[in-house]
Amino acid sequence: MIILVGVAHVIDLKIYIERLIMEENPDIVAVELDYGRYVALTTKQQGEMPYFYRKMAEMQKNLADMLGGEVGSEMVTAVRTAQIMNKQVAFIDMDSQQIIKSIKKNMSLVEKIKMYGSLVFAPLVGKKIGKKEVENIIDQEEKYIKEIKKKYPGLSKALFDDREEFMANNLKNLDREDLKILAFVGDGHLDGLRKKLPQAKIIRLKEMLGDSRSFSYKIYA
Repeated sequence: MIILVGVAHVIDLKIYIERLIMEENPDIVAVELDYGRYVALTTKQQGEMPYFYRKMAEMQKNLADMLGGEVGSEMVTAVRTAQIMNKQVAFIDMDSQQIIKSIKKNMSLVEKIKMYGSLVFAPLVGKKIGKKEVENIIDQEEKYIKEIKKKYPGLSKALFDDREEFMANNLKNLDREDLKILAFVGDGHLDGLRKKLPQAKIIRLKEMLGDSRSFSYKIYA
């Protein structure tokens, strides 16, 4: 059985992830990382990245800082909790070099120019955005992802379609009738993965971020 757990990369969900893994007691904990990115996160090292990829990472870090989180902390927490519980860990995402190659291959020149322009002016725009606006964006994530896919189809194919195909295949290879797999992925990947894994169940951790801060969660069949 595969359970897809949707997380927001810029929100601090560490406590919820620890409790969820203990509660569900899976056989395998899978994460939206490759092993190289996991090492980079835990050692605070970064390799060379294209300009726009680096700028996107910087923007994500700024959002995380604003919301009191740390980029990638949810994946690191999932891995470490699994290790403490002696569970198998699976790194199911493409490696960063594959992703970068896919971005370069799929983005047209016009799309790259448009993206470069957006990223150059993003810091100026970002100064006008407060914590409340960021939280609203996260709440309406599906809407913004649709806009990105429409505006940047090549980038969308690289960051969403190709990676979701890759992750879904890895999860299929891990799946067996007698196993429970908790797969932690960005909430924006849930719909794409669910289409490729129709039998998978879904948990949206963001639903627990209300005023009550309760740990009750719903599993969607």
